[in-house]
Amino acid sequence: MSIRLSTSTCIHEHVRWGSEMFYTCEDSIRACARAGYKVLDMNFASYSRGTLPMTQPDWEDWVKRNKEVADSLGIEWYQGHAHFFEWNGLTPEQREWNDELVRRSIVGAGIMGVKWLVIHPGNVKDETWYSYRKSFAANLETFKKYAEIAAKHNVGIAIENMIERSVNRRYCSSTEELIELVDTLNDPIFGICWDTGHANLGKVDQPSALRKIGSRLKALHIDDNRGEVDDHLAPYFGNIAWEPILEALADIDFDGCFTFEIHNFTNGLPDGLHDQCLRFTYELGSFMVDEILKHKK
Repeated sequence: MSIRLSTSTCIHEHVRWGSEMFYTCEDSIRACARAGYKVLDMNFASYSRGTLPMTQPDWEDWVKRNKEVADSLGIEWYQGHAHFFEWNGLTPEQREWNDELVRRSIVGAGIMGVKWLVIHPGNVKDETWYSYRKSFAANLETFKKYAEIAAKHNVGIAIENMIERSVNRRYCSSTEELIELVDTLNDPIFGICWDTGHANLGKVDQPSALRKIGSRLKALHIDDNRGEVDDHLAPYFGNIAWEPILEALADIDFDGCFTFEIHNFTNGLPDGLHDQCLRFTYELGSFMVDEILKHKK
């Protein structure tokens, strides 16, 4: 399978920096299809907050309705993004509810036919600060539980690289930690999702990291920033050097989807400009995929 272009449904959610969801998931699917996208990433995380659809008793029916919309438009789902949350400071009841939302993301991914569901690793603190050992052990235990659910629904789990903060360590910001976790889990149901914006904030040598990850790479979050905030801009609108990354993807023969996660590129726009901007992102992504394919030849 050749690498293909994709985008997350989060590309079409808000207008004019609004905090409330402006478009429905169906709106997003239809807008992306109009722009030319044939493959999408279902962002379950967007709909797992507050009283949004994934938190409601009829969430499965909601997922099925959106799948029917996508099917009618010939849209395929290659990857998705699960609900995510901060592990520390939760009561047992809060942890149970958040794990239930992750479970719903996995089941929903199975319903939609998502091949790779991106799930964040978590951090564990000890009595002093961040604990690598406790984080490693807790993630092994948690992801094994997620894998039991994912296997039943024919969904792969892609564990995402995190952002290293100057005042707070985050587990799997290190490429070495990410690889260690996936290799220790030692199950083909697991792979890695590489977020280019996260890596840029951590000043990671991305071409080297991607070559080290190699065949473990199953999903991408392609986004840009200026090295200060997780902006989630379109490529070339931040300060990431893209050509070496595209070449590295060709070198490791990545054959998944080149998936945009660039919601802040459209978030500030009024409704009347969204379709034009989405079409531009499709043209931009098509150019970048063509560049990867040129390097493969």
